Amino acid sequence: MIWKPNVTVAAVVEQNGKYLLVEEIPKGTEIKLNQPAGHLEPGESIIQACCREVLEETGHTFQPEVLTGIYHWTSASNGITYLRFTFSGQVTAFDHERKLDTGIIRAIWLNIDEIRAKQAFHRTPLVMQCIEDYLTGRNYPLNILKYYG
Repeated sequence: MIWKPNVTVAAVVEQNGKYLLVEEIPKGTEIKLNQPAGHLEPGESIIQACCREVLEETGHTFQPEVLTGIYHWTSASNGITYLRFTFSGQVTAFDHERKLDTGIIRAIWLNIDEIRAKQAFHRTPLVMQCIEDYLTGRNYPLNILKYYG
């Protein structure tokens, strides 16, 4: 059997000094904070997956501008390894009527101090790491990713 990591995507969205996050309840746990994020689905590019996840979890249409980083992380709680592609960019529209994904309580905007103060509630250590990388200006052009679907 060949081992394969779970491929996920996430978005760092900053607007007027606040970051778009979601409050969610992962299976069998308490409320956690996360970037809009989720799994790559069959037949979509990594960029398409990120745009879809942001829309499904927040109601916002997301326009990625750069790749902030690629993160390899194994969860101590379940042993699952994730390969996470994180993008930063802008939201361009908001659908007030959209029903959010199952498990998502709400989308919220928090400033960096509020996010740091709530680190105990982050879903993974990647939440803060992705924001820190964004703040340092770490980014890569989107054309680094190639899709041959």
